[in-house]
Amino acid sequence: MKKIAMIALAAAATVASTSVMAADLGGNCCADLEERIAELEATAARKGNRKVKLTVSGWVNESVLFWDDGVESNAYQVTNLVAQTRFRFVGDAKINDRWSAGYLMEIGVFGANSSNVDANADDSGSGLNVRHSAWWLSNKDLGKFWVGQTSSATDAITEINLANTAHFATQNASAHSGAFQVRTAAGALSGIQLRQFMGGNNNAAGGNTSGQIGEGERFNVVKFESIALQGFTFSAAFGEDDIWDLALRYAGEFNGIKVAFGIGYLQYTDNAAGDLNCVNLDAANNNPAIQNHDCSQFGASGAIMHVPTGLYVHAAYGHRQDDNAPAGADDTSTQLYLQAGIERKWLPLGKTTLFGEYQRWDVGSTVNAAGAITVNSREMTMWGLGLNQNIEAAAMDLYVRYNNFEAEQTVGAVTTDFQDFSTVMAGGKINF
Repeated sequence: MKKIAMIALAAAATVASTSVMAADLGGNCCADLEERIAELEATAARKGNRKVKLTVSGWVNESVLFWDDGVESNAYQVTNLVAQTRFRFVGDAKINDRWSAGYLMEIGVFGANSSNVDANADDSGSGLNVRHSAWWLSNKDLGKFWVGQTSSATDAITEINLANTAHFATQNASAHSGAFQVRTAAGALSGIQLRQFMGGNNNAAGGNTSGQIGEGERFNVVKFESIALQGFTFSAAFGEDDIWDLALRYAGEFNGIKVAFGIGYLQYTDNAAGDLNCVNLDAANNNPAIQNHDCSQFGASGAIMHVPTGLYVHAAYGHRQDDNAPAGADDTSTQLYLQAGIERKWLPLGKTTLFGEYQRWDVGSTVNAAGAITVNSREMTMWGLGLNQNIEAAAMDLYVRYNNFEAEQTVGAVTTDFQDFSTVMAGGKINF
């Protein structure tokens, strides 16, 4: 027995010695372990640091777009730019009982960009775009101060809705089909994109980069957002030397009725081509005199929902004007959007939303590089139906939406009607 015990002790000593030698790469095992941990901390993504808490979130929003321009029809897989696939990093640090600081970095992702596809080709390219890159300081008694590329005060001012449809059904129709051309009565492609009937042109949008009149956007700004007072919040921003805007929002609930609304005003001046082409320029128009904008925009939207039944109504209005438009040109453009429906939990999966919608655009004159009027006005109406099914357990929404567009334009005394354009967008959005 003693011989067996001696053999066991010798074996244990050998294993222990081997383990120590393997771990002791720098002479001191504990010091080496701390050094390795420090290296990993310096190179690996972590949940913030000892000062700033980091939160990673976002969503994926992909869909199939079926379209019919009256002559040709097809289906593309697209990233739905109404609520673009994205990931964001939010930092938050407490300074004291009243003040805190943080940052927002948000990157947009698209495989096939739904706002770029047309009858000639789908958008098979992929890419990233910086949506937000800004830091903030917040005071519990005052509000939040922002510096960097982020939303202006009026961003999304025409998208205030109480129903769960903002990820696929808003006034931003240009985001999912704006690049398609309408066809003439004879069936030929006209060279005129849908977004030009929404207030934009071939290269940029009138009103914002998505062509929606009365909307705000994301710019390089300094912005202030107030704390909520009796349900009201106020925001103001300025930046890029030529942009400033103001907005007022409200949200509240009374006796089972939810109400939310907002109004905003934006002023934009610039002497070069940019996001806000208030005069509807012809494609490839690079005349600095025409691009010297003095653009003003007004936007408003709101919604009311009867919570017990889930019935709701949402409306949005936008108005844009450019005081530097050439003499004789119609310098105003407007849009009206209505959505009404019901949102209830009929299924254990989550709430179901059913709705109908209507939209009308009245777009002012289009001018060429010489300042001559080439199109007196453009008008378009849209009607649609939609369904959204929320899946609570997966933080997911599945949706389908049908839209029909009817467009016309007037040149001189001649009004031309184009063939109807229709789309079906079916897809899903999952949050993380």
